[in-house]
Amino acid sequence: MKIKNFFLFALLCSMATGATAQTYYKNKAYQWKGNEIIQGKEKGRAVSATEMTSNYQRKIDGGFMGWENDPINRQRWTLSRDLAALPQYTGGSLLEQANYNLSLQESLEAIETDQTFRTGIFWGGVWTRDVSYSILHALAQLHPEISKNSLLAKVNANNRIIQDTGTGGAWPCSTDRTTWILAAWELYKVTGEKEWLDCIYPVIRNTIEDDRIVAYDPETKLMRGETSYLDWREQEYPSWMQPNDIYQSETLGTTAVHYQSLRILSEISRLEGQPAESAKYAAWANDLAEGINRHLWIEEKGYYGIYLYGRRHQTLHPQSETLGEALAILFGVADEARARQITASVVNMPFGTPCIYPNLGDQPPYHNDATWPFVQGYWMRANAKAGNEEGLLHSISSIYRGATLWLSNQENYVVYDGDYGNTQINSARQLWSVAANLAVVPAIYFGINYELDGIHFTPFVPKVMKGERTLANFRYRDAVLTMTVKGFGNQIKRFVLDGQEMQQPLFPANLKGEHTIVMELSNQQPERVGVTYAENRYQPNTPVVKLQANQLTWEAIPGAATYRVMKNGVEIAKVETTTATCQGEGEYQVQALDATGFPSFASEPIYVDGANQVQLYEVEQYAKASDGKNVCISRNENILITIPVEIPADGTYAIDWRYANGNGPINTENKCATRLLKVDGRTIGVSVFAQRGESKWDNWGWSSVMCASLKAGHHTLTLEFADCVENMNITENKALLDQLRIVRMK
Repeated sequence: MKIKNFFLFALLCSMATGATAQTYYKNKAYQWKGNEIIQGKEKGRAVSATEMTSNYQRKIDGGFMGWENDPINRQRWTLSRDLAALPQYTGGSLLEQANYNLSLQESLEAIETDQTFRTGIFWGGVWTRDVSYSILHALAQLHPEISKNSLLAKVNANNRIIQDTGTGGAWPCSTDRTTWILAAWELYKVTGEKEWLDCIYPVIRNTIEDDRIVAYDPETKLMRGETSYLDWREQEYPSWMQPNDIYQSETLGTTAVHYQSLRILSEISRLEGQPAESAKYAAWANDLAEGINRHLWIEEKGYYGIYLYGRRHQTLHPQSETLGEALAILFGVADEARARQITASVVNMPFGTPCIYPNLGDQPPYHNDATWPFVQGYWMRANAKAGNEEGLLHSISSIYRGATLWLSNQENYVVYDGDYGNTQINSARQLWSVAANLAVVPAIYFGINYELDGIHFTPFVPKVMKGERTLANFRYRDAVLTMTVKGFGNQIKRFVLDGQEMQQPLFPANLKGEHTIVMELSNQQPERVGVTYAENRYQPNTPVVKLQANQLTWEAIPGAATYRVMKNGVEIAKVETTTATCQGEGEYQVQALDATGFPSFASEPIYVDGANQVQLYEVEQYAKASDGKNVCISRNENILITIPVEIPADGTYAIDWRYANGNGPINTENKCATRLLKVDGRTIGVSVFAQRGESKWDNWGWSSVMCASLKAGHHTLTLEFADCVENMNITENKALLDQLRIVRMK
């Protein structure tokens, strides 16, 4: 009897230590086996649903941070917060449950005394895009009142959404403040509170109307402004690009956010009894979808390019950008076929999906050479929507790997070694990383999607994770749900509500009280889509081109096989040497191409302008100059400047201004100056005067370029301050002007 009990005890011990555990995911870097993440000699383990241990050692204490004040215990996590009021997850593996409970706890620890969300252990305060992407991921349902307070904290005195400080003084160099709209709408769909809808409607409408004037390009039907969340300009743009150039770039991610924001505003307008407004905003949304699909789709790559960029002429850069690709799928910009193609084509690496690919060899890890778990979370959801089981499992595992080994949800990590220690900036308990981890359970395993009529369910459980899972104490409006999903796959075979089988997988918004839902999946895998795995890769460095006489010259770029010479954004030659001859008047750029033909960023434009193409006007001749030479524009000085101009011939003309803005550095603050640009009383766009350096009023450069078709003859050009161009600072909206430049392009 004792011998039998000994063998039984040994068998149980073997099962408990994972000797016979299910391998859920494995690649050359790590594996998820049973309740463990195993990465070489390092292991993170779920001891129970409320305890995890890890022997992980951070590889390098480098980058910006210094970790001596890191409060996280990196060896053991034990639940220390009461989670009784929050949804309870059981089933699946202990590792899933422990990750969920860890992240629930970290969401509670992110709540400040003022009842708003903190951004991370090292980052206090509410940041617009961080909190918005977090609320959209999972926090709307978990913490609706804290979400509401946090969103209201990002509305300014002018009843507009606040763009966080950033490149060149933030808005309109950055225009992704409309992420707020996604979160505010999600919160309404969760709570159904009419008072909240009435509150957000004017804020959203004011913001959208301003951005339509300031950031919309009617030629391309895309939105201008820095690509969403990628706000460290050297990490995502060529080094020659100034903040004004970044304003002119037209990006996938930011345009996708604006597209969805317009769809939301259209629906809110309908609910608020404004059918004409609803139709207008729906048409604006359709314009953006058309622009994305026409100008950013790269058929031979199978994904959208990251952005158009340039000065007088624009070029599409063919990097993939994971968040933008994911949002295009989730918001329906990409149709079903393209969605599957994107998830099959975008490059994944063993530890995760890089933010951009290829990366930049001359930049350290941060957005470059990195994975951000919150982005991985949206990529996870995009793979689920596209029916890509392999891509979905890779994303889930990537999120669980980091949190299990580090016992916290870090902001980012190096994509090629999986470590968080050598990124430039990082923080544990990062809010949107927490939210991405939390999203795995409701958004994927249970497929919860909030709509006006209730919760729609589209669960997806990979075959290797088959089993039974339950989410209880799930509060939705006036109801409390206990939900169970059984089996695997992404098709529901039976949907049972309160014991009655239903035709549609829907929980109606008007039901109250306690309810049970049981979903039985089909136990069939979806058709395989496939995933692209590749080693880390860098695009060639950007050539620095000089003009000598009629020759373009540059230094050889390591790894370049050939060079593409472009005139006015169009290739005119490919050369293997480091010189090229200009072919007449125009804007010239050079790209280095690697052996596969992938290009570097295009070099800074060089202009070969004819003597009669350029007109310069001294601004002080048309406006009051306080120092006798330079004109100050501010909220109460020179709010309208009128300059009569003579256009020699019909054509397209580029218009910009020589200016200075010393109100702040190029990478922070919120004092970008912006003015309406009009010709003969008609608004043709805006001129942006981004910050150029703290107190550097002698640092002169050129504003953003606005192109316009003009007829020969006399015209009146005006530069005008208006409410729609008020910046985020509100008090200070100032620049110095020297010259107006008008250049004939064609």
